[in-house]
This record gives sequence, C-alpha cells and structure tokens, in this order.
Amino acid sequence: MTFRKDWFSSYEKSGGTVVMGNNATCAIVGIGSVRVRCHDGVVRTITQVRHVPDLNKNLISVSTLDEQGYRYMSKTGTIKVTKGSLVMLKGKLENGLYTLAGSTIVGSANASTVQLSNDDKARLWHMRLGHMSARGLEMLSNRNLLEGEKISTLDFCEHCVLGKQKKVSFSTGKHKTRGVLDYIHSDLWGPSKLPSKGKKSI
Repeated sequence: MTFRKDWFSSYEKSGGTVVMGNNATCAIVGIGSVRVRCHDGVVRTITQVRHVPDLNKNLISVSTLDEQGYRYMSKTGTIKVTKGSLVMLKGKLENGLYTLAGSTIVGSANASTVQLSNDDKARLWHMRLGHMSARGLEMLSNRNLLEGEKISTLDFCEHCVLGKQKKVSFSTGKHKTRGVLDYIHSDLWGPSKLPSKGKKSI
C-alpha cells in the first residue's frame, strides 16, 4: 500500500477499505503496479499495490507476499524476500520496521531512495563489472573510480562459484570384454526440437 499516486506505472480506480493497526479504516481509491530498483540493481514490478491516500507510510504486506509464493527470512536486522533461490527484495530493520533497500522508479527517475549498505554497494559494483574480484574492486575504489564509493569487502557470490565449477573427468574404464560389440558407447540424445541453420535435427 502507498499514498503516492505518482509512483504507479499502471493504475486503475478501485474501491474498498483497509483496517490499520489502530483499528482506523482507510479508503482504497486505486490499485496498480509500482516499479522498484532493488538492492541488486534489478528493476522489479510489485503488482496489486493499493493506493491509500490517508496512509503516512508505504507498506508491503508479508502475508500477501507469502500467498503469492514468496518466502521471507529475517536475521540480524535484515529481512530477505526470496522466490526459489533468488533474493527478490531486501530490507533493513529501522525503528521497529523493515525499510526496503532500493528505490521506486517514477518515469525515468528514481524517487525515495534508500541508502544501500556497504555490502550491497560492493555486490552491485561486483555484478556491474562482470563479477570482478574483491581485490580488483578495492583497487578501483582506492583510485576513486567507483563514484566515490569505498569498497573493502565482498560477500560470498554464488554465481561466481557456480560459474567457475568444472565437470569431473571420467576415470579410465576397465572392461573385461572379449568379442566385438561386447561393449558399445552410444549417443542417445536427439532429435533436436529446433533444427540447425542447415535444417538438420539429428
């Protein structure tokens, strides 16, 4: 829910009410989608956002995210909203509420920017620069080439680990075959669903 109508990328008028924590009833005047640039730099769209002009703060319902298939976990002042293995949203605990790490997008501009933590900044630059090493990021930071950001540490990056993995080679086979065709290697893949440029599918 939000009181900012200018945040909506799509919007339609709606009715209904919502009951707040102090039992006050507020009117819902519209519903739509809001685009958010998240902690990892990716722009994501939050759908079914209610426009409630009487609100004083923008709110994301954890129970609604749960109904839509998202999962959330909080630890040491940080909440992470995930879908599958991907972290979709992240928030920091401030004054008893989790504040979204990211910024809403209004047209081509960002509004209501929340400052990223040093760890999030390091991860963002790490991805922007093609998953550069922590040492490389630190060197660029010392040369003031990262828009003035001071980066000294880099969290574990799952994509780097998976990208550098290699398949284990097969060991030498030991076969006790005696005659021709006692042991056969065969490629069982195919035919391809998509033909090649030469119109071949096998």
